[in-house]
This record gives sequence, C-alpha cells and structure tokens, in this order.
Amino acid sequence: MRSVALPDALPDGSRFIHIGLPKTGTTALQGALDRARPRLEELGAHNVGKGRHEMRVGQVAADGLAEFWQGSWEQRWQELAREFRTSAARCTFWSSESLSHAKGERVAYLADQLGADTHVVVTLRPLAPLMVSQWQQWLRRRGVQSLEEWATSQFEAVSVEGDVSVDYVRFAPMLHRFSLRRIVEEWGPVFGEDKIVLVVPDARDRARTFRVFERLMGVPEVLEAVPEGNASLPYPEAEMLRQFNRAYTDHDGDHATWMEAIGVLARIPLRDYTNTLAPHPIRAPRWVAERANEYAAAWNAVVEASGVTVVGDLADLLVDPADHAEEVAVPTAVDVASAGRLMDVVFTAALEHASRTHAATTAATPAEPDLTTYGGRQLLGELGRRARRRVIRR
Repeated sequence: MRSVALPDALPDGSRFIHIGLPKTGTTALQGALDRARPRLEELGAHNVGKGRHEMRVGQVAADGLAEFWQGSWEQRWQELAREFRTSAARCTFWSSESLSHAKGERVAYLADQLGADTHVVVTLRPLAPLMVSQWQQWLRRRGVQSLEEWATSQFEAVSVEGDVSVDYVRFAPMLHRFSLRRIVEEWGPVFGEDKIVLVVPDARDRARTFRVFERLMGVPEVLEAVPEGNASLPYPEAEMLRQFNRAYTDHDGDHATWMEAIGVLARIPLRDYTNTLAPHPIRAPRWVAERANEYAAAWNAVVEASGVTVVGDLADLLVDPADHAEEVAVPTAVDVASAGRLMDVVFTAALEHASRTHAATTAATPAEPDLTTYGGRQLLGELGRRARRRVIRR
C-alpha cells in the first residue's frame, strides 16, 4: 500500500472512473464536477457523463439495471464508453457510483469497454454511519425492516472474512458491495492494484475530496460545493415511510409501481420536503458500530497488504463505539404537520403515476371509429359488435 496526503496528477492522456461508493459524498462531488464542467474542459479535463449523474447508464454498464426500468440506456452506455476510450483530452473521467455494482466478469467487461489502463477511484466513509445511510436509502426502495433488523440481516449475509451466505443474481449484499477486500480482489487483478486510488474522508475538511480530485485531474482549485439536494429523512419521518412501505407490501403492492411512483415521481418532492424539516439524525446503536469496526479493520488489513494508493488515513474508517448509545429508541410518533405533507407527496406521486399509466394504455389501444360515420345497417352492425365485446370482457 502507498499512503499519501494528496495524490499526484495523473499523467497526460490518463483516464479514470470514480465508482463511488454510494453515500460517500458522491452527490456533492458530481454536482461540483458538473457545475465546473466548462472550466474543466478549458483545463483539459473531460467529463464524459451528461449532467450530474447518468445513474441508469452506470447501472447498465455494471449489469445492475432492474428489469422494471425502461429506456434506451444500452445505446447511451455504448456511446459513453466509446467516447471515454477514444478521448484525446489530457484527462478523461466518469463518475458513477452505480459502477460499484459490477462484480466478477463484469469488471473485466468494463476494462474491455473503457480500457484496461483506466484508473479506478473509490471514495470511502466509516462503515457504521454508512450503514445508517444505506438503510435510509433502502427505505426509499420499499424497505420494511427496522434499522437493527436490517443491520442484523446484513451482518448475517456476509462474514468478516468476506464469505457471502445468500444467493443473489444482480444486487450484492451491502457488506459485499462496499467491501474494500472485494474491490482489491476483483478490481485489482483487472485494472492493476497500482491504478486503484482509495480516498479516505477528512471529517475536519469536507472540501478535501474536491482537492483530491483536482490533484488527480491536474487542475487548480475549481470545484465548489453546490446544494446537494440529497438530505436524509429525520428519524420520525424515516419510520413513517417504513410503516407506509410495510402497509403497501402487506396489501400486495407491486415493486415496479412503488419504484416508479415513490422512487422516481416523488424523489424531488420528497427531497424538497426533507430539506425543510428540522434534523433528527439517525445513529447506529453501539453493537452495530462495534460490528462495523470488525469489518472495517479486516478490510483495512487487506488494503495495507495490497499495492493500492490510499489518500488519507485508513484508521479514520473506524469509529469510537463509545460515541454510540447502547440502545437507540425508535420513534413511534411524527409531527402531524410533517405527516400531512409526507402524505401529500406520496398521494400526488400516485396520482401522477395513475395518469401516466392511463395515458400510455389509452395510446396503445386503437380508437373506435366515430359512430356518425356509419349508415343505418352499418350502424346496427357496429353497435352489435361493441355490445358483444362488452359482454365478453365481463
């Protein structure tokens, strides 16, 4: 392992991908990269992604796109990959935490599509608070377990040694996807451990990640924070959402409808609503913090024995369990005004989803001819056919 305070600039003509990890400041970083795009282009740093983050494109690239998402994402992925590997810019990059879904042979596929000489940059965060953030994100995907129930299931799914005890096809258990052991063992042999850069955050300097990426790109300080728009729900509202998910699931609600209505149509209204609420941070109980430290320490040992570059101090990926309460009370009440606003967000999204579904169904159904175009005998025949169709439908 090579440890540095700040990295050197990558050689001219280099390319790198930032694969997350999710909930490690990626939204803030991608927002800053997008805002600084014109200036970065002037400085020779080319961002192949459009907008802040082409999430679905990254999911296609990593073979992590859920079946219910529709669209021509494959074509856009091929365009992006071609632009990335053929770019003549001094530095070319792409940021997508969706890429961290890639596993096994899909990592090799990415190297084939993007170029095996591509550098891989990974932003990190202490595991205990990261698990809390992932639980909240899971709620936004119709999760129904409490924080402690969910954490228990995650620890049971993946051992400290990295053994996965559950079957999965596309989406790896959280502690496997976020494992630094997995990144070293799966990405290292394909891209080269010397081309992997792990970025440890500095709790005292939230802008430090910006400085790290500027150094990698070989540009001056041009990245500035933009409103993230990715605030976490306060604990009472998070619990209310969890109970809504449970009720929806108990009534056999289908996942595709939930994801379209709440995961997509309600995403921005839910974000705007969240940004107006008084914070009520969610803290992991002490036992979760202690268990998370066991995993983080084991991962750090693998990193230390590897040839990757670490920016910062791996010890900062551990937390002090004494800072975490033995037990964390789960809220059982929510402010009625806040509950009303959350109901409005969900109900509005449901109405919009129903409207879109109706419009799509109507567009796909051929319109019946106007009866005024028929003569007497033709009119009687058409009325008979329509009556028979209605009887059959019943």
